Amino acid sequence: MVETVSQFGFGAMGEAIARRLLARNYQLNVWNRTAEKLVPLAEAGAIVKSSAANAIRSAKTIVCVLPDVIAIQEVLFDVDWAHELHGRTVINFGSVNTSRSQALMDAFHAHQCGYIEVAAIGSADDVANSNLQLLVGATEHEYQQVSGLLNDLSSRVNYIGNAGDAVALKLALQQMAATLFCAFSVSIGMIKEQGLDIDRFMDFLRASPLYTPLFDQKLPRILGRDYARYSLPARNLERDLKLFLEETEELGLNAHHVECIKDLIALYVARGMQDMDYTAVYDVINPPKEEV
Repeated sequence: MVETVSQFGFGAMGEAIARRLLARNYQLNVWNRTAEKLVPLAEAGAIVKSSAANAIRSAKTIVCVLPDVIAIQEVLFDVDWAHELHGRTVINFGSVNTSRSQALMDAFHAHQCGYIEVAAIGSADDVANSNLQLLVGATEHEYQQVSGLLNDLSSRVNYIGNAGDAVALKLALQQMAATLFCAFSVSIGMIKEQGLDIDRFMDFLRASPLYTPLFDQKLPRILGRDYARYSLPARNLERDLKLFLEETEELGLNAHHVECIKDLIALYVARGMQDMDYTAVYDVINPPKEEV
């Protein structure tokens, strides 16, 4: 029996998820405020619905890849059709922190609607390769109801616990990726500008407890200043760091160093590099020198 799913949200990640569902033979209903954006998906087999209400009532499972809580509220909780959520399950890939995810869970449960939080780590390319890491926060019963769909999306599905737990884990990991990379970039910049041998520095680093494979993965990018093909776009990391800082403030943690890193990333986002890989922060840490 073909399973029917309705989806909202069609950025790079949302479109990749939609195409993956179509490739796995789901009947996919889609709706977007800008209908023209759905033409390629319609050509691939998706069914374009005339309204958000029609999309909601057309499937028991709703995949939500909207960017934030405001968009989720506007699209799913409109007073004219929020009642359509009754008896359905929403799988939320949108970016939220712990308290916002828990508030969303309460709002959906108030409408007798299941809520699954999915914190995704990876890129749109990882969706096509079934390699997107999915961290899931929900009641165990709600998770079991959608585990088949999630496993169709990725071979790397991890049930973490209650709503809020998965996004907290993701934000903690994203913060570490940003912090480690910025620390590495400063060191590489210093070694390079001092005229020292980068290979020798890397040999010492690899032999130390400070080493992580991230450094070797990203070194060719920063030496070649090649940021075009992203694993994590700068705008997404800036957003995640903002959410992380909101979280740490609520918890009473001092994360001033993360504020500084977020500001560095915001600098190159402001330069129009928001869709480049986050490693482009190296250009802020060690700006290219003008040729004389």
